[in-house]
Amino acid sequence: MKTPYFTVKDIIQITGITKRALHYYDKTDLLKPSKVEDNGYRYYDQEALGNLQMIL
Repeated sequence: MKTPYFTVKDIIQITGITKRALHYYDKTDLLKPSKVEDNGYRYYDQEALGNLQMIL
């Protein structure tokens, strides 16, 4: 079974936070993406989404 990943756009739509805030959380090691592709796209799994909800 594949793990569903959420894109930055998905996270923005689900939580209402900004892209800049997500990048800031990554930069400060508060919330790291679950996977980063070679092209730099960040992907988050269900656990990361739960962690983000606790942060918010």
